[in-house]
Amino acid sequence: MKKELEKIRQEAIKALKNAKDSDTLEKLENEFLGRKAELAKIAKDIKNIAKEQRPVVGKLINDVKRDISEIIQEKKSGIKPTKQAIGFDQTLPGINPNIGHLHPITQFLEKIEDIFIKMGYEVVEGPEIESQKYNFDLLNFPKDHPSRDIQDTFYVDKDDAQNRPYLLRTHTSNVQIHAMKTRKPPVRVLAPGRVFRNERTDAGHESTFYQCEGFVIDKNIHITDLIGTLELFIKRLYGDNANIRVRPHFFPFTEPSIEVDMSCLLCEGKGCSFCKKSGWVEALGSGMIHPNVLKNMKINPKEYSGFAFGLGIDRLMMLYYMVNDIRLSYSGDLRFIEQF
Repeated sequence: MKKELEKIRQEAIKALKNAKDSDTLEKLENEFLGRKAELAKIAKDIKNIAKEQRPVVGKLINDVKRDISEIIQEKKSGIKPTKQAIGFDQTLPGINPNIGHLHPITQFLEKIEDIFIKMGYEVVEGPEIESQKYNFDLLNFPKDHPSRDIQDTFYVDKDDAQNRPYLLRTHTSNVQIHAMKTRKPPVRVLAPGRVFRNERTDAGHESTFYQCEGFVIDKNIHITDLIGTLELFIKRLYGDNANIRVRPHFFPFTEPSIEVDMSCLLCEGKGCSFCKKSGWVEALGSGMIHPNVLKNMKINPKEYSGFAFGLGIDRLMMLYYMVNDIRLSYSGDLRFIEQF
């Protein structure tokens, strides 16, 4: 055993003496002192020799390891770096790791909230899983309204107090009723949140998206107040050159009701897949709050009036950032997220 260990020592000394670069030195270090080296095998088999010889052999193994390690350390201090390491400045700072940031929809939603907060609005949130009472009934939806069908609404496997299944809210208008339980006019409320609709997806539509409901209730509120508010909002968001158009529409919870369209900023009104070649994009629905809805809020419609509007956050975000497909926001593709 002693001769075998001495042979390893001499072979190591000879090989290390001829090492001229750090790569060769590293290779020899693994060869003589690594886990698969001959010394490691002898140390592993020491249990197979007689007990009285183990201390002597163990000391010899440690002596050989120490001698080889000392030669290696001495060679390391005298060998120049390899070509790959020459010119590397060890004082240079490291590469900073990437820092995450808010999703573009979240960033854009905060912009909208800031605009309305400066206009005196209070931001309020509501439940995403809702009863039919708050999502439809109290908002003046008829019992046979098509939006109640499973083709339009996602229902969940749980019944409410009226033995009707709960649903994933189809709009944030449900917050109107919840908010007015603890408030009295005059009020200005903004209710942002995620909504769900069972519809086919394309460049301008998704089954899950974000909406921002806003409503005002006070004495002597007129539709001109609504149009002026929405026009001011659009111009503060997109600039004074943003064009809008107002057209009559129908919503069960408002009367009269209007739709507000914006000129498509992606194609500058020329027509593209996002605006369906029309040059206009449906931006939001709005109208004067229906008297029946006011009554459901325990508010006298003869004394108070109000308006409400629903902003499609995803579409407005696409126009703001010049994104041509709504589905990119939910794709999880970091190449898209990291642009913002």
